Amino acid sequence: MTAETVSTLIQSIARRLDAVGIEDAGIDARLLLRSAFGWTAAQQLGQLLDPPPAIYLDDLESMVLRRETREPLQYITGSTEFYRRNFTVNESVLIPRPETEQLVVQTLAFVRERGIENPRIADICTGSGAIAVSLALELSAAEVHATDISSAALGVAQQNADDLNAELDIYEGNLLDPLSGAFDVIVSNPPYILASVMPSLQAEVTREPSLALDGGNDGLDVIRPLFEGILARLKPTNSAAYIEIDPPIEDAVLVLALATFPHAGISLLTDLAGLTRCVSIEHA
Repeated sequence: MTAETVSTLIQSIARRLDAVGIEDAGIDARLLLRSAFGWTAAQQLGQLLDPPPAIYLDDLESMVLRRETREPLQYITGSTEFYRRNFTVNESVLIPRPETEQLVVQTLAFVRERGIENPRIADICTGSGAIAVSLALELSAAEVHATDISSAALGVAQQNADDLNAELDIYEGNLLDPLSGAFDVIVSNPPYILASVMPSLQAEVTREPSLALDGGNDGLDVIRPLFEGILARLKPTNSAAYIEIDPPIEDAVLVLALATFPHAGISLLTDLAGLTRCVSIEHA
């Protein structure tokens, strides 16, 4: 990889990424270069007309080759942003999406509006730990527990907790099985993609762990037992559960929630794009 300036190098990488069908190839090119060179956005901008440092070019080329195979950018750079913080991610965990921040927002609002001073919170299928860590840091008086069936994912969650100085208890096991006692709030971003849709997912998404994506034939394979676990572990009053879902299964989820939690207030919440993204289960 050779280039006269940082600017022409970015343009060259962008053309390569565009050629393999990557959207926003220019943005990816700048982010890859920034990661390989260890630069901030300001440093990159300030050196656009300078020759690129030769010592980092081999690392950059390796990263670009990986991106050309449609490996997610976040796996290549090793991090992603979630709720204003940077989290470590790798191929063992689902990459946290901006829409998942809604689970954090809903929980914070509920706890504060209800005046719950020392909330006991559980994050099920925690993956990278982004939700649990965010809640632990935003609610310093909270007791936060996180579970996942994947030991590799929990290793990433623990690293993020350590890196960001978040206090939480992490358990390996299926859904709520490792937990005991009752909780004020339970949140989860479970697998919910219809099995029939899995083969047609974006190339980058197919590189993420199917264990965290595949919801079975009706998208409810994990949500059904998750709801049963929530029913057993959620406090009967002044409590809530917020579960991320996918628009194609919203009707089925609503029917299941109404049947499982007949005494709770059930509603479907939309994201900023107006798409159904969360089922809310709240007890007065």
